[in-house]
Amino acid sequence: MQLTLRKMLHNLGALTELSAQISSTQNFEEVTRASLHTLLGTLAIPRGAIARFTARPRQLKVVAAKGLAGTVGERFVVGRDEVERLVSRMRPIEVAEERNGFAHFVRQNGGAFERLRARIFVPMIARGELMGLIFLSDKLTREPYGEEDIEIISAISQHIAIAFYNHRLLLSLKRKADENRRLYREMRHIYRDTVRAFGAAIDLKDAYTSGHSDRVGKYAEAIAREMGLTGQSLEYVGVAAYLHDIGKITVDRAIINNPRPLTDREFGELNKHATTGYEILANIRHPWDEIAYMTKCHHEKVDGTGYPQGLRGDEIPLGSKIVTLADSFDAMMTDRPYRSRLPLDLALGEMRRHTSKQFAPEVVSAFCRLLLKEIQGLTRERVIIPIIGLKFDREAAENQLTSMLAELDGVRPKYRSAAS
Repeated sequence: MQLTLRKMLHNLGALTELSAQISSTQNFEEVTRASLHTLLGTLAIPRGAIARFTARPRQLKVVAAKGLAGTVGERFVVGRDEVERLVSRMRPIEVAEERNGFAHFVRQNGGAFERLRARIFVPMIARGELMGLIFLSDKLTREPYGEEDIEIISAISQHIAIAFYNHRLLLSLKRKADENRRLYREMRHIYRDTVRAFGAAIDLKDAYTSGHSDRVGKYAEAIAREMGLTGQSLEYVGVAAYLHDIGKITVDRAIINNPRPLTDREFGELNKHATTGYEILANIRHPWDEIAYMTKCHHEKVDGTGYPQGLRGDEIPLGSKIVTLADSFDAMMTDRPYRSRLPLDLALGEMRRHTSKQFAPEVVSAFCRLLLKEIQGLTRERVIIPIIGLKFDREAAENQLTSMLAELDGVRPKYRSAAS
C-alpha cells in the first residue's frame, strides 16, 4: 500500500512538474524536450522520442529525443486513414502487435521504428485532432507496461498534446496578425497613392503648377515630423497638404491659367476654392472632417488678414499653418505666370518678412531647423534639397537660417486640434 501511495504521489508530482513546464514562457522546443524527459523519468524509460504531426505535408517528424542520437528530424509517412484511426485510439499502441490496426504503418516506417527502438507509440490528441506521437522504448526493468503505466502515459501525453495544440494556435494567430499587418500596410499605400493621385489630378488644371500638390505634401509632412507630430496627426497633415487645392476643380481653367493680373471678380472666384474644397471633403466621414477643416484654413494668416474666415493665431489649426508655409514656399520656388521662381535666399527672406503675419513663428522655426539639418548633412531623410536642387550658396543659406533661428529662439510649437 505504501509503495503504491508513493508511486501515486510520484506520478502526481511528475504531472504537476509537467504542467509547470508546459505553461512556462520558455522556448517551445526546450519545453518539448523537458516534457519528454519528465515522462521518461517518471516511468524509468531509457529512450523515447516525440514526433509532431503536420497535415501539409501529411507526416510525422521527430522534434525531441532522449537516448536516441541522430533521430531528431526523422520522418514518418502516415496515411489519411491511419490519421483517423490514431485520433480514435487514445491509448498506447504496441509496435509488435499485428492486430492493432497499424501493421501497415509500422512496416512502411520500419527503419524509423528500428532507429527509435520503440516498444510502444502513443497518439497525442487535442480537440479531436492528431498533434503527434510519443515513441517509448522498453522500460529499464524490461517489465511490460502495466495498467498504471498506461494511465500515467495517457495523462502525460494528453498534457503534451494540449501544449502542442496551444502552440500551433499561437503560431496561427501570429501568422494571421502578420498577414493583417501586411494587408493594412498595403491598404495604407493604396490610400496614400490615391490621395496623391487626386492631388496630381487637381494640378492638371494649372499649366504652371504640375507636381505642386505632391511637393506641398512632402514639405508639410517633413515640417510636421520636425515639430514632433506622429501617427494620425502626421497623416492628417499630409493628406490635407496633398488635397489643399481640391476646391480648384470647380474654378474656371481660364482663371487659373490667366497670365495677366486677375480682376476682383476673378480673384473672388479663385478664392472660393478653400471653402469649396472644405465642402467637398466634409462629406467624407471621420476623420476627413478634421482634414477638411485644415484645407479650408490653408489661406488663413496668423495676423487675421487671411481668408475665408479671417482667423488669427491659435484659431487656425496647426495643420493649416504647416500647409500654408509649405504651399507658399513651393509657390516661391517654382515658376508662375506672373514671375520666375525666387532664389532660395529671397524665398527665405520673404518667409522671414511674413513671419507672425502670414506664417506661424513655430512653423517657420521648424522649417528652418529642417533645412539647416539637410544642408549640414545631419539627417538621412532629405526632403527639401532634393526638390529645390543644389543651385544655391550653401554657406550663405546656412548663415541666413542660423540668423532666422536666433530671431525665433524661444518659440515653441502650439498644438491645436484641426477641428477646433
